Amino acid sequence: MPGGFSPPPGPAEAGVERERSGGSRTAALARGVGVPALVATLIGLAFVVVFLAAFHAAVPHDLPVAVVGSQQEVAAVTDALEERLPGRLAPRPLPDEAAARAAVRQADVYGALLLTGPQPQLLVAGAHGQGVTTTLTEAFQPVTEDLQVEDVQPLSPGDTRGLGIFYGAFGVVLGGFLFGINSYQAAPKLPLRWRVVSILLFAVASGLLVAWAAGVLFDAVPADFGVLALLVGLLALAVGAPAALLLRTIGSGGTFVTSLGLIILGNATSTGNLPAAYLPPWMEPLAGILPPGVAVRALRGASYFADDGVTRALWVLTSWAIVPLLLIAALDAVRRRRRTGPPGA
Repeated sequence: MPGGFSPPPGPAEAGVERERSGGSRTAALARGVGVPALVATLIGLAFVVVFLAAFHAAVPHDLPVAVVGSQQEVAAVTDALEERLPGRLAPRPLPDEAAARAAVRQADVYGALLLTGPQPQLLVAGAHGQGVTTTLTEAFQPVTEDLQVEDVQPLSPGDTRGLGIFYGAFGVVLGGFLFGINSYQAAPKLPLRWRVVSILLFAVASGLLVAWAAGVLFDAVPADFGVLALLVGLLALAVGAPAALLLRTIGSGGTFVTSLGLIILGNATSTGNLPAAYLPPWMEPLAGILPPGVAVRALRGASYFADDGVTRALWVLTSWAIVPLLLIAALDAVRRRRRTGPPGA
């Protein structure tokens, strides 16, 4: 078969799987019947448990917000918020409206309450998603009267639900997962230099095509095309390389580990639906470590928030891409040395 694909398995034959299992009927049934069902069940269960743990009753924890007003007004609002919603918002004072608008537009805070005008005004950034806007509106309305809400950083017209970045990142993560699996299934003994060429080809193609689809075709991610393509390409590398490493080190078990770590935990903590402050405490740190969360923050920053998170993403995603490939090279070198023996042996 061309292109590294395996041929179709053909018709079933009695006894073949038993022979592949060393003549043991029990082993053949466990490998052919039990293992596929067990792995699929565990992956599905993990997906349900992780996503329900993250979002079944999502509320923020210390979500940064700003308040502009007199010292007494700021203290009164802070006390009222803490009494009604203990631990959910983290208000801080800002000197004036200009500082508040800048902080919201740069994602330093998720919203800002202005108490300096004739009536209270709440500044929000719709680019964070409707969930954040709803949270802030419901939090501040009971502690102020005649609250006016202004969206100072709205979503792109091509992404009215705010899901473009999440779905774009999810597709690339899924593609990286499949790359890692197919790379070793199609050519398990391929020299590393050609495997690197393959993963670079995947990353470049993904970066350009996904950037074109998300940024040009649908106008859902309004970042600069070059920045968008670069971040998407790095995300592809940052998922494909670890997936390849896991397949190289633990074989087919790497499929389960990659599914749990990158597909399930990675996407649950990607902040594509809600900011990291809404995640349970044990999941929140993963948003700044795993490739999906790092990439989504950078894509949102490049699109709406003065490049927030972009520089950090370049370093983190590059590390996720390079370190696994170096480990594969080291493992291959050790294996070759063991086979040939020490020099002069």
